[in-house]
Amino acid sequence: MSTETQTQSQTMPELLNELGVTMLITGRDCHPAKVTEWQAQANCYRLRLIYEGRYYSLYYYTGRGNKSEPTASDLISCLSNDASILESCSDLECFKACMGEDSDTANTYRAIKRQTARYRKLIGDANTLERIATLAREM
Repeated sequence: MSTETQTQSQTMPELLNELGVTMLITGRDCHPAKVTEWQAQANCYRLRLIYEGRYYSLYYYTGRGNKSEPTASDLISCLSNDASILESCSDLECFKACMGEDSDTANTYRAIKRQTARYRKLIGDANTLERIATLAREM
């Protein structure tokens, strides 16, 4: 079975299970010192994504109306989709044109760049990143 066919027949939770990707919630409503106004009002989670003995810890936010806790699928889909933004917008000017500009756009761009570098380092393999990206686009 080709990777493309295999990915198309899998759900994100199935793929993450196959890969052995796990996630721990290590904190709830644990905002870091510096947050935006929206983040201060949002549900905040401290998460640890684990893959092949490596891990990536980060803050994850959801709107107050979202009552369910994030899953590994939610997190990895967000990371993958954010990474795809950088594939189409490789510099700040392009990012501004694609995403719109406000007072925090440059900080958002830098944060996504750092986050994407850590996500790619965690997963490592380009084929695995593409399998995840394919499913993330479908979610």
